[in-house]
Amino acid sequence: MTATPLATPTENRSTDRHHWADLVRLVSMQALFYGVLSVDLTLTALAGLSLAPTPLLATLPLTLMVAAGLLAAVLTGLLVARWGYRRVMAAGAGFAVIGGLLSALAVLQGSFLLLCVGTALVGAYTATGGYVRFLAADLSPDGQQERALSTVMYGGLLAAFAGPFTALAASHAFETQFVGSYLLVAAIGATAIPLALSVSREPTAAAAGAAAPDDQPASPVRPIAVAQALKNPDFVAALVILPVAAALMTLVMAIGPLASTHAGHSETTSAAMIQWHLVGMFAPAVFSGELLRRWGPSTATQVGATVMLAGAVLGATSDAALPMILTLALVGIGWNLLFLAGSAFLLRCYERGAGSRLQALAEGVTGSASVLASLGAAVVFQTLGWQASNLPGIVLSAALLVWAALRAATTGRRHGTSPSVAERVSSVASRSSVPTRSEHEPSYSGRARRSRAT
Repeated sequence: MTATPLATPTENRSTDRHHWADLVRLVSMQALFYGVLSVDLTLTALAGLSLAPTPLLATLPLTLMVAAGLLAAVLTGLLVARWGYRRVMAAGAGFAVIGGLLSALAVLQGSFLLLCVGTALVGAYTATGGYVRFLAADLSPDGQQERALSTVMYGGLLAAFAGPFTALAASHAFETQFVGSYLLVAAIGATAIPLALSVSREPTAAAAGAAAPDDQPASPVRPIAVAQALKNPDFVAALVILPVAAALMTLVMAIGPLASTHAGHSETTSAAMIQWHLVGMFAPAVFSGELLRRWGPSTATQVGATVMLAGAVLGATSDAALPMILTLALVGIGWNLLFLAGSAFLLRCYERGAGSRLQALAEGVTGSASVLASLGAAVVFQTLGWQASNLPGIVLSAALLVWAALRAATTGRRHGTSPSVAERVSSVASRSSVPTRSEHEPSYSGRARRSRAT
């Protein structure tokens, strides 16, 4: 058996060009995804209030969007295994077009039922947004998976600054309020379709190395079964970190504006709280990918949990404007680190292109945690008030920190000594001069490798 020839400099430059072009497309797709969320989170409750037969149903369209998104998040992963990322993401963007147009028509006709249908369809599009980071990591060269995870989040930063203001401006673009905003949703979906279809390739086992020759295309890999992955401690870690981070972030974000108003702060203060929370969620992408690569996900988890804990403790001490703003900013930063760390653990559990089922489960569990936190936020605040509402954050952050520290000590991967994806690939390659399928595997348990070999 002969070794695969090394890629020439020309082939490497071509691969780099494809990688960076795809990354720009994926960052743009992520920005569009968060742009749609900005429109709906900013205005859908207001539109529902203007059309609902009773104020009690004002948030029903938004609730249906979240519920549809949760269901579609699981289906997206299952469909990706059959059809691939590009077609599924393009189909999801098509739902945004239809949903946006139906929502605009609902506002014109004064139909609350049609608004519910339209926003639910938009929820099907938002379900695909969580998969953009997985596609970016699967398509990235060895050693750049962590950086790709954080780079994609630049799209969220762009949407955080531009989205709410664009939504408000669009809502007054037509004589009937909100029509322009939902037409904007449809336009965003229409823009996302060609972006998804123009991504250069689907993830394959060969995506980690040099591009395969045109006459020898790499074969797609078979998705890993969830039952098999549940035996992998890295997958269990992802299923712990991602839902806890999502629940804490959602709880504080939902309670923050309510608490600000209750404390007598101005609308400007409430807006500043959300703005700095979003900045905290996405601005660390400038450096968090490199930190994740240097530290490893175990240490990143401990740092993220510590930052979240600091934010919750600060929030429990005061309801003054500045501490409340800092609380939401710190929780956002902590979420960023935990989100990237959980995603990195998930990437370790499957071969490139083989993680759609695991992604479906992770997205479903994470989405469920967000929904429960959102639904419970008003009850928690009404029962406990702002300062005591931070107690769940203190307890969960501290528990996550202790769990992560014990896990790192048990596995011998404390303080960033856990090998990165690239280091594990290099370790596999160094043990054999014969290129094999395992050279392109980011990280698996020995059990998973033996299972695929048989």
